[in-house]
This record gives sequence, structure tokens and C-alpha cells, in this order.
Amino acid sequence: MRYLCLGYHDVDASKRLSSEEFTAIVSHCPEYDKELLASGRVRIVASLVEDEVVTVRTRGGEVTLTDGPCVESKEQVGSFFVLEASDLNDAVRIASRHPAARLGEDLGWAVEVRPIGSMEEYGGV
Repeated sequence: MRYLCLGYHDVDASKRLSSEEFTAIVSHCPEYDKELLASGRVRIVASLVEDEVVTVRTRGGEVTLTDGPCVESKEQVGSFFVLEASDLNDAVRIASRHPAARLGEDLGWAVEVRPIGSMEEYGGV
């Protein structure tokens, strides 16, 4: 089964760090990301660009665009990866080894693990 893992962080806490401090913390991520990709259990891993977010939704029958994340929260999604795991416990075990789950406690880092449903259930691909 596939699982979407979302890497969260506290935007304000991250901004309080110098670029050197931030780089030192996030430098741990690429090594584990490469390990996940090499294992064949991860299909994609990426960081998200926070400055270029647009939310698309319908209001009053019209499509509207809003700059910025749609969720009003100090925690924002900063990265994601999709992995293959035998079950949720296996997915959590894999995700818990990622630096985003082990480091950056003061930065509000966390990894959320969500099962990905199949669109085939709804007649899709």
C-alpha cells in the first residue's frame, strides 16, 4: 500500500534561525531521502517552495485564487514523500527514521503519515 508522508515545520521558528543554522539541520535530510529512494520503497521525495503557493477554490460559482497556504496555521507542509509499505505500522516505522521526524523539535518538525486510497474505488485510474 502507498502512504503519503507530509513533513511539517513551524514557519516562524524556522525564520528565527540563521541560514547556517537552518542548513546544518536540513543537511541531514538528503542522505535519508537517498536511502529511501535506493530502497525502492519511496516513489518520490521533494521539498516544497513556500513563497509560491496559490489556493484554487470555487466561491459563489466562480473560481477564485488566493495567495499563500490555504491552512491558517503556524505549521506548514514543507516536504513530502510517497512510500510503499506493508501496512500503517511499517509506514510509520520508515517515516520515523526520517530526520524530519527526529530532528528540529524546536522548529516544530513532524511527519504525518496518510494511507493513499485508490481512485479505482471511484471508477478512476
